[in-house]
Amino acid sequence: MATFREMKDRISGVKNVQQITRAMKMVAAARLRRSEEGIRALRPYSSRLDHLCARFLRGATGVEHDFFQQRPVSNIAVLSIASDRGLCGAYNNRVVDATVKLVEESPGEEDHVVAVGSRCIAGVRRAGHKVERSFEDIFNPVRYPVAQDITAHLRRLFLEGTVDEVQVVFTEFFSPMRQQVVTRRLLPCPPHLHHQEIKEHHERELPEGMHFEPEEAEEAERLVYLYEPNYEQICSRLVAHNLSIQVYRALLEAQASEHGARMMAMENATDNAEEMIDELTLQMNRLRQESITRELLDVVGGAGALQ
Repeated sequence: MATFREMKDRISGVKNVQQITRAMKMVAAARLRRSEEGIRALRPYSSRLDHLCARFLRGATGVEHDFFQQRPVSNIAVLSIASDRGLCGAYNNRVVDATVKLVEESPGEEDHVVAVGSRCIAGVRRAGHKVERSFEDIFNPVRYPVAQDITAHLRRLFLEGTVDEVQVVFTEFFSPMRQQVVTRRLLPCPPHLHHQEIKEHHERELPEGMHFEPEEAEEAERLVYLYEPNYEQICSRLVAHNLSIQVYRALLEAQASEHGARMMAMENATDNAEEMIDELTLQMNRLRQESITRELLDVVGGAGALQ
């Protein structure tokens, strides 16, 4: 059984850990606020650009471009986005598990995994899969040129015919208490979306007071446009830009999700430390009481022996 001194030292150690977890929670909360500002600023632009690309693709009948090629899937490339640090609950493990499952279900024999974050890199390799290219220390803050570099590598794999499909696995941020791992296809360009589907997908991402009006979009599509230099070049450049924006958005979503998960993990750790301190303090008081009782019994017994 632990002594009174050992219990006191243990309580002191738990209090020190609690101070660290409380400080880490405050740091994560501050970083989360900055990350939320970035993702909220990008979401309307990303959603509108996604809708614009969908409208262009609906009019791409007869246009031949490598971005639109629907080939039999024999190999896929997976962009997996996690973090460089731990202490954020099951955030990294969920991304790695989804990535490994997607790779193992792929019909190809080769692994084409582009991993972002040292924890993701280590997790994929630990599962026995090869990481084709890795990116580390790109968060806080996320730079758009990094997203362009990642996208250029994925486009090259697809256009050269190395892979027939490109998927991205990341964690979408909803709130500090809710982050969801999602898998989305980047290439080839997704099937045409109906306006109502686009509305349902993007309505929540628009700022307050801004609404998605499918009727206005449908009216705009009935108009006749002239494209310069030509439709094919504009469509190609627009799709390429949209791919970079979607990857950039996935990075920002992952960054906000990481900070949200870490903030909640540190809050839970702080609360658990408080409960442990209360329990250890109760045990320490019991030890003190038992010690005092034994001393009193010794005194009373000694007095009785003298009489």
